Amino acid sequence: MLKVVPMILAIALCFSNLGFIDLGGITRDKIPVKITDNRLPRNHLTQDAKAAPLNEQLINFEDVADTPTQAVSEEVIQSDRQILRLHWDIIPNAVKYEIFIDGMTRVSYTNGIEVIVSDLHAPFQVNAIALDGSTIETAIPIRDLDANPTAPRTTTEFDKMNYPPIYPVYSWIPTAGADHYEVELIKDGKIIRRYFTQANPDDDDFDLYDKQPVLDEGIYFWRVRGLNQDNQPVTQWSERDNTNSFEVKRQVRFCAFGDSITHGGGSISVPPSTIVYNWETYCAIPIKNLGRSGDTTAELLDRFDNDVLPFRPEILFIMAGVNDYRANIPGWQSVQNLEILRDKCYFNGIKPVFITPTPINPAQIQKLGFVEMPPSDWQENQRLICEWIRGQENFIDVNDKLTDADGNLTDTLSVDGLHPDADGKKIIGEAVAAWLDKYLNLGAVNS
Repeated sequence: MLKVVPMILAIALCFSNLGFIDLGGITRDKIPVKITDNRLPRNHLTQDAKAAPLNEQLINFEDVADTPTQAVSEEVIQSDRQILRLHWDIIPNAVKYEIFIDGMTRVSYTNGIEVIVSDLHAPFQVNAIALDGSTIETAIPIRDLDANPTAPRTTTEFDKMNYPPIYPVYSWIPTAGADHYEVELIKDGKIIRRYFTQANPDDDDFDLYDKQPVLDEGIYFWRVRGLNQDNQPVTQWSERDNTNSFEVKRQVRFCAFGDSITHGGGSISVPPSTIVYNWETYCAIPIKNLGRSGDTTAELLDRFDNDVLPFRPEILFIMAGVNDYRANIPGWQSVQNLEILRDKCYFNGIKPVFITPTPINPAQIQKLGFVEMPPSDWQENQRLICEWIRGQENFIDVNDKLTDADGNLTDTLSVDGLHPDADGKKIIGEAVAAWLDKYLNLGAVNS
């Protein structure tokens, strides 16, 4: 939501009474482990779609199919090391995962890891870890197990989304031996964008927020490959499948417009490319995600014509304001922007439905220390926005459902104090679903 991406505090590791599972699922006695990874994660939810902390280079290939400029060598640098790749399902509210393998302990902030091992049949176990270091789940089942993989595995879940988001986030399991990554977006068989991520000394490089909206109708897919320090590929391109492919259509009845609460993601390390932390997931009626992480009400207003009007939705759900009162933007100014958004909707034949913005939890923010503290009067500015929304013809009130007795975001609903996690997103999605159900039933009665 904010445009800074600092580190959070270190999370303690716990290793007591742990067993290990071999490749056949047999529990073995525990073996000595050595902590080799005490990295500090960055918050993967605070990325701004316009200024993500990546040194990417955007190249548009409007008239080029197979001969992009600034070409990277296609000859893959072969590795003589043995690599085992594990891939598992996301565990809700897990901030990271401990992987015990080959006598060592590794840490992953995504739902997969590539490990250099001495024995491809080494026993292993994966545990899900909460923010406080406690274990949420042990011996997580492995979905896929690959020995010496030749290409990265993508972790996007576009196949599980009713519509692709207008600002895609590309995510993958980090590649062993890669210094940075090259990402391409391809439309109807033509390369249209290329990004290079920055070499990351913390080896925490597993997603990329696209800064450009995907608006044109067509069939898309994205791919990634690992590069070394000399910009030479150390892997092949990732394979195309349903999870990293999507189709953009302009005929969309319902759209959601907002900041990172709408864009998605949660538990610090899970980006919007997966569905568990997206509130649209918990609404049975398909809704197109027009969210963009980091937006204020002014920025939503600036991109309305470009990002909303191409889809001409019947209903536009608008959820915004949290980035305003976190940045000390006065509530009256936020309301002015929302009023203009409302009027622009009506002028273009769109019915706006405003959703009250989510509260925040300053104590949790201060404890983690990775973003600036909100101003002391943030609740007053939030109140002005919520009161205005509650006075509109069409609105959905979720603020009260997420707020504790002190007026803050309920701490059990958010790991970072900013973004509601799975339970919080479910509250939002179900509230929208209830409004839509009433709206559609009324339409059927009146028709």
